[in-house]
Amino acid sequence: MKYENIVRCCFSTKREQIMHFHQDIEIIYVLDGSLQINYEEESHHLNAEDFILINSKVRHEYFSDDEVLFGSLFIDYTMLTEIFSGEQPFFWCNSAEEKSESYEKMRYYIRQIFNLYQATEGQAIALKNSIYYQLIYLITSDFIVKKGMKQYDSLRGIQDERMNEIMSFIMTNYREPITLQELSERLYLSNAYLSKYIKKNFGMSFLKLLNNIRLDHAVSELLYSDKTILKVAMDNGFSNLASFNQVFKESYQITPAEYRIQMQKKTENSENTENGTAVLEKVEQYLASNLVSTSEAADSVVSVLEVDTKKKEKTKKYWRRLINIGPAENLMRYDVRAQVQYLKEHLGFEYMRFWQVFSEKMMIHIDEKNTKYNFTLLDQVIDFLVGLDIKLHIELGFKNHTIFEKIERSLLSMNDENNIAMIENNKSFLEELIRHWTRRYGMEVVESWYIEIEKNSVVQENVDAEEYFKVFDTIAGIFKNYAPNIKVGGAGFSLNMMEEEFCQLLSEWKKKKHQPDFISLYSYPYLRDAEILDAGRNPYSSDTSYLYHQIQQAKTDLRRVGMDETELLVTEWSSTLSNRNCMNDGVYKSAYIMKNLIENYGEVKALGYWVATDIFSESIDSDEFLFGGCGLISRNGICKPAYYAFDFMNHLEHYILGKNKNAIISYKENGLFFICCHNYKHLNFRYYSRNENEIELENQQRYYSDNESMQMSFKIDNVNNGTYIIKTFSVSQTNGNVQNEWKELDYFNDLSLQEVEYLQKWCQPKMTIHKVEAVDHTLVVETRVAAQEIQGIVVGEL
Repeated sequence: MKYENIVRCCFSTKREQIMHFHQDIEIIYVLDGSLQINYEEESHHLNAEDFILINSKVRHEYFSDDEVLFGSLFIDYTMLTEIFSGEQPFFWCNSAEEKSESYEKMRYYIRQIFNLYQATEGQAIALKNSIYYQLIYLITSDFIVKKGMKQYDSLRGIQDERMNEIMSFIMTNYREPITLQELSERLYLSNAYLSKYIKKNFGMSFLKLLNNIRLDHAVSELLYSDKTILKVAMDNGFSNLASFNQVFKESYQITPAEYRIQMQKKTENSENTENGTAVLEKVEQYLASNLVSTSEAADSVVSVLEVDTKKKEKTKKYWRRLINIGPAENLMRYDVRAQVQYLKEHLGFEYMRFWQVFSEKMMIHIDEKNTKYNFTLLDQVIDFLVGLDIKLHIELGFKNHTIFEKIERSLLSMNDENNIAMIENNKSFLEELIRHWTRRYGMEVVESWYIEIEKNSVVQENVDAEEYFKVFDTIAGIFKNYAPNIKVGGAGFSLNMMEEEFCQLLSEWKKKKHQPDFISLYSYPYLRDAEILDAGRNPYSSDTSYLYHQIQQAKTDLRRVGMDETELLVTEWSSTLSNRNCMNDGVYKSAYIMKNLIENYGEVKALGYWVATDIFSESIDSDEFLFGGCGLISRNGICKPAYYAFDFMNHLEHYILGKNKNAIISYKENGLFFICCHNYKHLNFRYYSRNENEIELENQQRYYSDNESMQMSFKIDNVNNGTYIIKTFSVSQTNGNVQNEWKELDYFNDLSLQEVEYLQKWCQPKMTIHKVEAVDHTLVVETRVAAQEIQGIVVGEL
């Protein structure tokens, strides 16, 4: 790629640099501290987050009275002029002197380049190059100073026209074997006159000037490339290695090889060396704690949603219909019960799904010849749920309870032994179970339950279809004989694995004695194609709307086989199967959940989130306060950001007025509105190149596609004129985020009960209040939403 290296980046903590100049354009960006920049006749003071552009061949120096950390971007001037057909542009760009949207965009691009500086993945290289050209486009569009403009002469550096022509010629052609004769002919001057002119105005001979320019570029390549010394010499205009060594020794008193070795050692040991190890560590620390984002003026993304109060439909809170709890035995625990009760009271889930009913821990032993059972423990579990007015969704198969740290090819093709056939061999036990339930809880209660039998879990090979149908017919026949309206269905399909088999299986199912009352889907964004995985592809799907696309595919297939009237439930869904992924604890997960709840509104009857509580995935290795579990609530009972996505959505009013990809607006006839909105950012190449349990807690923001804020505008027509109160509740990186609050406690694990209570109080959404006026029966509500932030906005008449 010809212009791949058009931008070069370096960092430094040097407090002083004497007057110098170079051909490449330099952008100096102060990360921390301050710098005094002097160039030509001007002087400028830069504070943190300020930057300035130094044009080609402009003499400049800088110094600082205190510690400083800054980065420099060097734009290859030769490449730039080639791109612009030989035109030699000059620019005025100084954020310390001017403020505008263009400066904010440029600041964002520079910080993105800094963030990607040390990334070496192929995707990172492609991304960096795309940002380089966005930066160059912005500079050449918004900051260019053309000939005749007031600032033109002050930006050119060498202002004598002939001196400038000489420097431009040499700097453009220094890689070629140019001569004084060639230059004199170009300027229509004699060799003797030009030689004297250069000696007088530059203080050196033509050859010395030429070699100095060549040497300046060669030194840069010695430091910042892995080229051989011969390659460096030839690429920078030296005719052979001997001449390069001679010129180099005259200036540096050592050979190029010795210089490279010395500078490499200094880079490893010196804090003040450009791009030294210590300097880069400071840069990493600074960027991790000072995220790149754009200001309000620079937001390139704006979301607009216009609705009318006369166009409404009744709200369907399908997200609160179902949530997963875990194995039945978990519901025997006091702490699980406390959290289940909390979720019922505050989020109002109607159904709770659990499994492993037939297990030794529940005193039920299923065997082909010697089945033994005692319903006492199962009764205690169901008594507890029924007492809370919670309906049961029971997965009746032998679902594994596996806690994943990461997903690999071996796990996705795991072939666990499946015991589903043993159910079919225990018909008398099934009859006793359903009779016991109807006697104990009554027909009306039992007929409100859902009984699910999965065919294959996410990490199991398929159960034979005919074997599955046989078991399903047995269960459905027995249960419906005693409770005709009980819902029996399945089969826990994972469409990323099933593909064409899904339609074929549904078609076969229609021929059986008992068809399903509902079809259940599992949705986790992983690839299951064996050929792709065997080829070395990572198992993650990068589809931003993975859940939505799976639901649409399932609905299409159900219509194709004539089962479009069958209920469709997503009984499991999440961004990950890993319960050791720190992103489950932070704001990424809350934005992910709200994004999917809004996107899939009206598409499916239920979305059963995986899972309710982190207690589900506790194990020997989960001793940290937060350990990356998928739950809405931590094991200590603290609501994680994911919880508030459901909480905000639950506050939607009686009618939905409209939605787009980032927001949904609801309405109550007394003039009260509630808006849910998010600024979800999808994951980038860094995430997909790592194991999920290896994501760095401190650097999660670097795994997002970007960190840009979003400006949102909501226009509501046909409202009463007057003053409205806007109350905004926000969960973001710094508000309502238990992960961030834990960071403030230095990630201390051994917290007392009082300290846990302290966190519970602090981990609440932030509230702000302001007023707006509705004019001409139109109300406009505007808000700014940070990356991965979710908001719930209450709008009411004053």
